[in-house]
Amino acid sequence: MSMKSAALAALASAYRLNGLEAVPSIVRATKPEFGDLQCNDIMRLTKAAGKTTRELATSIAVAARNDVFDDVSVAGPGFVNFRLSDETIAAEATAMLRDPALGVEKEAPIRTVIDFGGPNVAKALHVGHLRSFVIGESLRRILAEIGHDVISDIHLGDWGLQMGKLLYGAATASGWQHGDPVPFIKLFSFDEMSVEELGMLYKSGNAATEDDTALAVARSLTNMLQDGHPILTAAWKRMREISVDAVSATAERLGAHFDLFLGESDAHSEVAPMLDDLVSRGLAHESDGALVIDISDEGLPENVPPLLLRKSDGAALYGTTDLATLRQRARDIGAQQIIYCTDDRQALHIGSVFSAARSAGYAHGIELRHVTFGTVRGWDGKPFKTRDGSAASLGDMIELALAKAAEKVKVEDSATAVGLGALKFADLSIPRKTGYVFDIDKMTSFEGRTGPYLQYAYARICSILDKAASAGIVPAAAVSVSHPLERAVLVECLWYPHSLSEAARQLEPFEIAERAYQVADTFSRFYADCAVLSGEDPPGRLATCKLVAQVIGKCLELLGMETVRRM
Repeated sequence: MSMKSAALAALASAYRLNGLEAVPSIVRATKPEFGDLQCNDIMRLTKAAGKTTRELATSIAVAARNDVFDDVSVAGPGFVNFRLSDETIAAEATAMLRDPALGVEKEAPIRTVIDFGGPNVAKALHVGHLRSFVIGESLRRILAEIGHDVISDIHLGDWGLQMGKLLYGAATASGWQHGDPVPFIKLFSFDEMSVEELGMLYKSGNAATEDDTALAVARSLTNMLQDGHPILTAAWKRMREISVDAVSATAERLGAHFDLFLGESDAHSEVAPMLDDLVSRGLAHESDGALVIDISDEGLPENVPPLLLRKSDGAALYGTTDLATLRQRARDIGAQQIIYCTDDRQALHIGSVFSAARSAGYAHGIELRHVTFGTVRGWDGKPFKTRDGSAASLGDMIELALAKAAEKVKVEDSATAVGLGALKFADLSIPRKTGYVFDIDKMTSFEGRTGPYLQYAYARICSILDKAASAGIVPAAAVSVSHPLERAVLVECLWYPHSLSEAARQLEPFEIAERAYQVADTFSRFYADCAVLSGEDPPGRLATCKLVAQVIGKCLELLGMETVRRM
């Protein structure tokens, strides 16, 4: 039983004894000098109990006392505080030390699909994909850690008019000027082509199609591709392959794992039957020649427009393929929960798709959640750019972090882990809805709330344990409490299961980042004041060190960061 569960159980019993039917709640004590845990329920329960707040709080405190706590007391107008006994802390810490799951109780598995990709074919990954990849990967690990069956999908933007513009760019790059552009689109021209070079083709095609005549050609190419034209299909597959290879390489570098590499093209065959279904049931209707579905959902504006499913010219839109993809995930994957990890600018679009899915019955029994996040900014408050003023690519950001880490860490493998860790922790160490300024010097510092600080803390503990092993000193099998600072760091460790639970409930990796930092920071104070190998009980202190290393290591793993043993 966790320390939070023990306090909740004691409160539940005390509530029953005092005639209260409320469900108790517990939080960390705001002032450690008053205790470890705090109940703030009493003031709202006073009227029903027929007592003064202080009288009720005192009655609850008396009834909640047991051997788990050194003290249960009342502070202020009626806050009930619990101070765990050292014996309880030691016993719980020992159980955690011996448990590979670190005291985490697995939940009933939920088949969960996380969509945290969204890159487009022929476009290099940009700064926004950093947050999507880092937050999405951390959530994938967090949900898997509590027992869920998680499937991650990148959901490529690989269909629609943008592909027609790309094919138009490829034709003009091969010399086409008029007539049929298809013969000018040759597969060999894509040999050895990079995604950046593909991007140049798209930019030229996109610019050219501002002209109505050129746009009509791009639309024609799009339609022929979607009808299965063999030459255009072969060219599209090659360009998609180049893009997927580039995305895969960056994702692997960042440690982001995708089970599926599906895209909008994989939902194409779903669109027509889905629209027929919506029309036949009277859910989709025509409006000014277009096909739309009305939406209304909690959290959406009252005047939210209908979701456009098919334009008057017959073209489908992002919302159409997103709805078809959601339908596929429910039917073919058996998703019980679907999570979209995108920036907050897509909130209205995703909310509209969710509303349409619920109205259509495509999401029956499925929890749909949108994990939004803020933007990465430069010092000017605008989206982060490189020194020359151009938009920063994800590759630029990675190289910048690696170069800065290499200046500070001489062990090459460790420098790579530290650089990538700095990038990730800067992203995850703030609540995800908050944007942040990209400050490479701050994020790679070994002081303060940074990734390198945590990785160094872990490496330092490993060094202590290795030194002890060389001297033949083995950590004790049981944890003990011999100093107030040892007690403090053990309490921080014991909050790990709760932090994981909250991270999963809120879909908020910040909870794990904060737990890692609090454990590491408290350990630093413990290590500064309490001798480990030269103290009176090296095995006991080593047991504490071992548990701290396990908790920090697990937190880093859940954040997608590598542990480092040497720097």
